[in-house]
Amino acid sequence: MLDLRKLETFRVVAVTSNFTRAAAQLGYCQSNVTTHIQALEREWGVFLFERSRLSKTVVLTEQGRQALEYADRLLALAEETKAALHSVASD
Repeated sequence: MLDLRKLETFRVVAVTSNFTRAAAQLGYCQSNVTTHIQALEREWGVFLFERSRLSKTVVLTEQGRQALEYADRLLALAEETKAALHSVASD
């Protein structure tokens, strides 16, 4: 099942190109970031990042770039839904 927290983790890793920086930005430990990414990769059956053993940076795979487009749209839609519901509640 789609988990917005994992999508947000994925998006932050994609933007920072680094699991450790993403963890710091999200307030998670690095192992949670790794777990989120591995769970998405298992669920979708693709590798989202190319990992370099020499540097700590990661680069999106082609599937990762495509997934990021959908993640951005889904996360924006979730925020839009939240804003719309709060707007209705305040009327």
